[in-house]
Amino acid sequence: MEQLRPPTGTFPTKQAMVLAAMREAILAGRLQPGERVVIDEVARRFGVSIIPVREAMRQLEAERLVTSQPHVGPVVTGFDEHAAVELFTLLEYLELAAARLAVERISEDDLAELVRVADAVEKTAAARWEEANARFHARFAACAHAPRIAEHLAGVSSEWERLYRLRFKESAAPDRPRAESEHRAMIAALRKRDLPALEAVISEHNRRAARHYTG
Repeated sequence: MEQLRPPTGTFPTKQAMVLAAMREAILAGRLQPGERVVIDEVARRFGVSIIPVREAMRQLEAERLVTSQPHVGPVVTGFDEHAAVELFTLLEYLELAAARLAVERISEDDLAELVRVADAVEKTAAARWEEANARFHARFAACAHAPRIAEHLAGVSSEWERLYRLRFKESAAPDRPRAESEHRAMIAALRKRDLPALEAVISEHNRRAARHYTG
């Protein structure tokens, strides 16, 4: 599978190396939705047995990046027409869950780091803004100190990243100043531990993003 490239860096296991390469190929769009993943070919490509490849496939399936189909094997997962609305709805409710805990658990160090990430978003070039925005939301989720919520948010964010690259990368940019203003409003509400204000801005932030990308 020529779309696969050996990943850079070192990995603790062969399974981790295969997983990193497969995940990157899917997120980058080199492996397209509906494309079959032939386990024997992947194993030959990376010079490993099929065991670490199968282990990597199980993790990718848990991340909804591949789907196991009877008599076919792993296939790169696709998106239906309602995917963007569904993903933003999930992001909203997961961030609301994080907010409920964050207002109780956030520390001064958490706030300082969230401000630093918000500053970085505002300094980021337009071509990399979506990535910087995703880092802000990941950092916000971390303020809840709730690893299960953070894990679910990371999974949904990863799905949105892939959908964005496949369908929306050439679409009109979002209202960046307003989005960045809402980031600041989230920080202000967290600083005051004002849950109703935080919930309001999170809901508007996600619903406006969904409207932008779905019309």
